[in-house]
Amino acid sequence: MSGPQSLIRHQEAARARVALDTLAIGLPVVLALAVLAWQTLGTVAGLAVALAGLVGLALLALKRAQRFDRAWLIAALDARVPTLEDSSALLFQNPGALKGLAALQQGRLMGRLSEIAALDLRPAWSHRLIAGSAGASALIILIAALWPAGGGSSGDDAAARLPALPGAPRVTTTRLRITPPAYTGLAASEQTALDARIPEGSRVDWTLGMTPQPAVAGVEFPGDARLALDLANGRWTGGKTFARSALYRLDAAGLARQRLHRLEVIADAAPVVRILSPGSQLVMTTPGQARWTPVFEASDDYGVEATAVLRITLTKGEGENITSVERALSLQGQGEARRRRFSTTLDLTREGMAPGSDLIVQLVVSDNRAAGRHVVEGPSVILRWSSDLGLADGLDGMARQVMPAYFRSQRQIIIDAEALIARRARTAPDQFLDRSNALGGDQAQLRLRYGQFMGEEAEGGGGGGLSLPTNDAPAALQLPTNDAPTPPKPKAKPAPLPAGHDAHDGHDHGQASDETFGRMDNVVAQYGHAHDSGDASTLFDPGTRSTLSLALDAMWSSERALRQGKPQEALPHAYRALDLLKTAQQAGRIFLARTSPKLPPIDLSRRLSGKREGIAAGALPSVARTPADAPVAEAWRALGETPGSGAPVRLDALERWARANTSRLPDPLALSAAIDTLRNEPACLDCRRRLRALLWTALERPTAGIQRRQPPGPRGRRYLDALQ
Repeated sequence: MSGPQSLIRHQEAARARVALDTLAIGLPVVLALAVLAWQTLGTVAGLAVALAGLVGLALLALKRAQRFDRAWLIAALDARVPTLEDSSALLFQNPGALKGLAALQQGRLMGRLSEIAALDLRPAWSHRLIAGSAGASALIILIAALWPAGGGSSGDDAAARLPALPGAPRVTTTRLRITPPAYTGLAASEQTALDARIPEGSRVDWTLGMTPQPAVAGVEFPGDARLALDLANGRWTGGKTFARSALYRLDAAGLARQRLHRLEVIADAAPVVRILSPGSQLVMTTPGQARWTPVFEASDDYGVEATAVLRITLTKGEGENITSVERALSLQGQGEARRRRFSTTLDLTREGMAPGSDLIVQLVVSDNRAAGRHVVEGPSVILRWSSDLGLADGLDGMARQVMPAYFRSQRQIIIDAEALIARRARTAPDQFLDRSNALGGDQAQLRLRYGQFMGEEAEGGGGGGLSLPTNDAPAALQLPTNDAPTPPKPKAKPAPLPAGHDAHDGHDHGQASDETFGRMDNVVAQYGHAHDSGDASTLFDPGTRSTLSLALDAMWSSERALRQGKPQEALPHAYRALDLLKTAQQAGRIFLARTSPKLPPIDLSRRLSGKREGIAAGALPSVARTPADAPVAEAWRALGETPGSGAPVRLDALERWARANTSRLPDPLALSAAIDTLRNEPACLDCRRRLRALLWTALERPTAGIQRRQPPGPRGRRYLDALQ
């Protein structure tokens, strides 16, 4: 039994009242939020907020109505109707299930139902909450109506509600369709926002709706040609392909000047090649090795070509007699397009490997761009077959295995520089500069090794020695090194010491024998010694020293030009250095200094005297200069003032400075857009703050200066007076 129908009607009326009360409170709030979202974010956002608000409001009303159940009705009847004698629960029981006093009491209560027919058990209206909700919602709707609109949408379009004069055209809908190049494999996309990030080479198509329709419309690019839009089916359409980032604004006859929007182009990155096997770029052959399998991996943001070229170079010989043979091998990659693996197995016998030779491999890959592909030369891997030491029996433990240093000769530097100049048209500027700089580093290493024979010290290290000959060294300098064993010498009688020396003077005078009498290196070891000083070195006669000094100067000039990315200017100096080295190679005389160098005597009379006569002041006059960032500093200071209270912001000078310093600005497009926005809206405080923040990052950091020493205090002055 469901209970008397009159009582059920009281419960239903209470639930209806609570639901209506909830709607009366919440509907104004939902309406205000929907209007605010529609005005600021667009029609789609407004509809989404309205739908979500109605669903939430319905769920809230249902939850509040569920509290008015059978238990609530019984408690309300017992509290409001005393004649029911707190027995309202018996009215909802089945008469057949009751016996005795319960059945008698139920019958009595049934006769009193007429007394509660006119009873109103509905809860009261929430008048204060309803009034407050309605007032706050009306205020929000009024503010949203007066606030400049940002954009809306209609169907698939997005409305850009920009400020406009009465009767002037205004943008109602915007849609950008971005079509990336086919080689990227990316699908076309659409958006309503006017700012976008697009891949390099993408086409952007605009679809605009305006009310009322202007006579002409287009897209204006500062510093570039204007794109005219065509009117079709009530929409203005047009498109353009972009290879670099750009700023633009919507333009139409009678349309208020719009803010600049940004199209940021994501540049196509060059492929990256790395070595998977072996683990280093220089590996040595193992005994009995007949094959070698280098493995490379190439990755790219959009895809790597399935075919790559493996350059194989075999070098043989030593010194200036090095010969090289190059060939190219086509490889097929494995794996997905964005990450491919290339490998091959090389037969060392077929390649012509022999003791003392190097096998150099380098992978050349390209991406899958339709035009202007990036061609990248990966790192080189060297497989070296060391030459036989040829040690005598029983002397294996006396030789130390040391990996030889991989230095270029002067002739090889000239060959590489000429090859780099020939490939200049096919090489990117950054890669060309890097390779030229690498050649300059090789030239510097060669110069430092020759400088050791002149008594110079290596950069970043200690003094030079005489145990580091190079391939271009003169014949007199080909001394034994760790890489070449020295044959055992027979025992010999100790040679007499040179004049002015004894056995305990700290010099190694070596041993001499009759069998080695007259050899150049033994003459040096017996009668001369080097002190790593240019003036004290006794290895060469003055003519040879002058020739080597000129060769070092020519190497330095060649290195300087190579470091600057000018190999064409470095070639004459490199050829001159090679000719001078060949001239010095023919010298076979050794000049032994018999007297010590004559140095000027030291004047001991001035020591510890404190006299400063004759000492010139080392202070340089200060030179005043106008900083290059003066327009930026002036604009930054002017933007910190309240508009109209301080100096005006010189936007024209600032814009010229921005165009001249585009290469060193962190975000030149953002700075240009901020300048243009402030020019159109001089009273916009947020625009001034944003431009000021961008100028702070563009200011040149001052160089650290030398701080003047603080003058001494009273105690310091007393101390100085006491010294005098």
